Amino acid sequence: MMKILIYSNGRPASVKALQFAARLARPLHAELAVITIRSETHAIEPSPPLGCLTTLSDASQLPPGLQVLAHARNVLADEGLLDSNDSVQIRTTAHGSMFTCQTTDGRRIPFHVCFGHMVETINHEIDRHHYDLLVVAPPRRGRLGKMMLGDTTRKLILNVHTSVLIVRNGQADHRFIVCADGSVAAKRQFPMLKHLLPAIPPPLEFAFVQTPTADEATLKIATHCLHDAEQWASGCDKAVKIHHLQGDNPAKVIATLAGDDAVIIVGGSLRHDLYRRLRGSLAIQLLARTNASTLVVKSLPEDYPGDYQDADSCHEIFS
Repeated sequence: MMKILIYSNGRPASVKALQFAARLARPLHAELAVITIRSETHAIEPSPPLGCLTTLSDASQLPPGLQVLAHARNVLADEGLLDSNDSVQIRTTAHGSMFTCQTTDGRRIPFHVCFGHMVETINHEIDRHHYDLLVVAPPRRGRLGKMMLGDTTRKLILNVHTSVLIVRNGQADHRFIVCADGSVAAKRQFPMLKHLLPAIPPPLEFAFVQTPTADEATLKIATHCLHDAEQWASGCDKAVKIHHLQGDNPAKVIATLAGDDAVIIVGGSLRHDLYRRLRGSLAIQLLARTNASTLVVKSLPEDYPGDYQDADSCHEIFS
């Protein structure tokens, strides 16, 4: 069962992240958790009401972090994921406070307020609870904003210990476009894709961008893997569309193909960390260009078989 962690800061963009996660969770029967992170300390915010039932409809009386979670709870309820009871019992944790709500099918969703550094706190929760996916909608800042406030999206992609879904305009019922060029980074996304299939509307689109400098071996691997991916998806009763495109900038070509209302799936890079930070992987380049939502699949090398150095090994990932 997939485990999904949603980050919300109470801003309008977070609503898109919550809605996307809710619409994924329903067909996948995934476990959800919601987190908000405060940069202050416990002492700055007023103490939450503890040990008694608290009605979230009167969230204005709660500390700011719990107000954010109350809003998140309402979004998930509007998506039909939670029952109508909005009374919760708030309790303290080692890093903040939390409450749980019950879904319509009897499961429980924890809502956490944590205090600390954003990426470090998220990674602590991921390592502790083994989340498969972080769903988040960070602000898309211009060059000046990045200089002044930092590039939150880039920090998350580079440093978070699990796959990351950056939610922008694309939603769970929009087109899903998979970057499939036969590279190691591309192949590592298919175990995640297998879990996501019940939630992906048809057709599932696979895209490969042939650059002017691509050699015959690269084209052979990409073509072979596109064929294997098409057969695999068809075997899962999923309609498929293949895009064999050309251009000197793959990120630009894929962003144009996706438009604004789509979800792009791309594998996380295995390049040396210094290279990724200075030049950027395909995922980093895509996120700088697109208004589509982008799922960056990150997994450890032992999560997929083989080294994929030849075309004949491509079929292993689709079994």
